[in-house]
Amino acid sequence: MIGGIKRVQTRAGAEVEFEAALREFASLVRAHEPGTISFELFRDGAPGRYVVLDRYRDGDALAAHNGSPHGAIWFPRIRALLDRLEVSYFPGHEPGETKYTATAMTRAPWEKAFRLAADIRLLPRWATRFCQQIREEGEGFLVRSPQGDVRLRYEADAAGRVIWHCVDTGSGELRMPMRVLPHGPGSLLLFTIQRPPGCSEAAFGEQIEWVDQELGQLRELVEAP
Repeated sequence: MIGGIKRVQTRAGAEVEFEAALREFASLVRAHEPGTISFELFRDGAPGRYVVLDRYRDGDALAAHNGSPHGAIWFPRIRALLDRLEVSYFPGHEPGETKYTATAMTRAPWEKAFRLAADIRLLPRWATRFCQQIREEGEGFLVRSPQGDVRLRYEADAAGRVIWHCVDTGSGELRMPMRVLPHGPGSLLLFTIQRPPGCSEAAFGEQIEWVDQELGQLRELVEAP
């Protein structure tokens, strides 16, 4: 599966026309694109600012969407209503797979969001289900979690806008990326977790619930004055 994020700024006064065009286009997507799993429009607070979240079965389905006859008609009409369009695609994940990406939008600028997300000492303030306690140990940190003590370290790459959460499993290291992407004056948070060796599907499902909740708590932290 492939996920997409389209960050949109319309021309001044074009919001109503843009929303109507997206509704019509989305109805054609649902009717004629069996490989497109979802295509959803969200307002993002400020006038004229939107996010489109879309998911495709695979690369062929994405290519079919981009090359569709209705797209050839509607893409130019929609783009004519825009001042700015930013498009990102990333691997999606199905239930039962070994990875999951949680997503949250925040009003905080990406520089602030990145700085706070990259401070491992703040982990107990937002990852409240996973991190019950944290202390520095050697070159990393030891996290007290419901599954027991976990060795964790961060690698923060501001140029790449990614914070690697590196977990010592005892038989190797899991490297899980948190991406902080600019979105207008705000930012997008994307955190991909990976199922540890020996973790059951049910236990991983619980971790997915945790990370969805905790990413929302990180959003509240970075938006705080």
